[in-house]
Amino acid sequence: MTTKAGAFLLVIFLAVFALDGSAVVEQEPLVFPELSHTSLLNDLQIYVASTPYLGDAMTIGLVLRYSSAFDPADKGGLAHLASQMFGKATLDKTSKDIQDEFKDANASLEVQCDWDGIRFLMRAPSDAFERCLYDLYQIACEAKFNDDDFAKVKAGLMQRLQAPEDPRQRIHSQLEAELFRGMTYGRPMRGTPTSVQPITVGDVRYFYRRYFSPGQASLVIVGSVPAQTVLEKAKRIWGLWVQNDEIPSTFMPAREPAARNIFLEDDPGSPAAQYILGNLWPTREDPMYYSATLAARMLQARLTQVLPTSRLTVAAEGRRLRGPFYIQGQAAADQAVDEIREIMDTVEAFKDSQVSVNEASKAQDQWIEEFGKTISSTDGVCNALLDSELYRLGINYLPTFSDFVRRSSPATIKDAAAQCFFPGGLILIVRGPASILQSQLESLGTVQLLKR
Repeated sequence: MTTKAGAFLLVIFLAVFALDGSAVVEQEPLVFPELSHTSLLNDLQIYVASTPYLGDAMTIGLVLRYSSAFDPADKGGLAHLASQMFGKATLDKTSKDIQDEFKDANASLEVQCDWDGIRFLMRAPSDAFERCLYDLYQIACEAKFNDDDFAKVKAGLMQRLQAPEDPRQRIHSQLEAELFRGMTYGRPMRGTPTSVQPITVGDVRYFYRRYFSPGQASLVIVGSVPAQTVLEKAKRIWGLWVQNDEIPSTFMPAREPAARNIFLEDDPGSPAAQYILGNLWPTREDPMYYSATLAARMLQARLTQVLPTSRLTVAAEGRRLRGPFYIQGQAAADQAVDEIREIMDTVEAFKDSQVSVNEASKAQDQWIEEFGKTISSTDGVCNALLDSELYRLGINYLPTFSDFVRRSSPATIKDAAAQCFFPGGLILIVRGPASILQSQLESLGTVQLLKR
């Protein structure tokens, strides 16, 4: 059965008022694609988004809902390593054959791996849709993992893992290790030299056979394409994909920090200190996600006013399970603890104060405007639709996004801040000279030293 969600046109007015109340600025209208959908007998979901207003560009996306979260405990990085093997060979094509096909079709392929999904993005002109549908099917569903290709990919990954880690990324990884201790998110997604070393090509083949299944996947075609023709072609090609049994998600949930947990990594030669504060965040499909994200955006603006010269980042990740919320920054070693204390005070003041209508409206306008820019390309539309499938956000996710953002009132934003910003405790990790930092950090709580 094929259904059509219809063409959507949403006009959002962003007004800046003069003293007399008249609107002087109006935002450009957002245009959404005509969306067609079908579900195959193997349970693969297929969507076609017709975007003639974006020219001849086309992006075909495939998302699989099994990924790094399903890595074996002793072989972290398996899903990431497997994702780097696609496009090397198929049952009847070598790497050179695939590259020649891409060159002839003016196509390219990108494979992304995160905790919740493996994502394929194929880009090409719209008139190459049939050829690209077949090529992507072979790459994803008829993949062949050769020993030589595996050895090269694994060696490259090992080399990257053994390279010195960026200090900001290092403490971010340490935050996740502490925040998600004992659960799947607590391991590095790309693995470590110790976890990747024992991975064999047989492990990659097993992961592929076990987890690649149409029942937990969605295919999205975005471009200036004839929707019904594309759906028919896609059904004939992708209907051959054999479904496997569904693998249940039985992950232990993370626990919100119940106290102030402070960790210090000594970096005696550094004049500066890196720091990060964090706790848990709502899942992507949690109705509170929108209000919480608006609160985080407003907190970033307030912290920028309080600490205008600091390199502060307020961010969060909405995942299938509860992800991280964090505030990350850097300061001179002798000023870092004062800055951390200022951040904590600002967070508490935010939770205690009223959220004004103007402040909420400004955050909503900015988020909706950014979303509009995101979906102004076939890549952006494709990724948004893949997100909607990965996180079960609904077929009308694109046209209803702004409605969900607007439904967040000052009261719901304030409530989300109280529940999501260090409600019972936090993880604080600092990296810098312990001779300066340790005694100052002890004024905030008990400090645990991290081994380098």
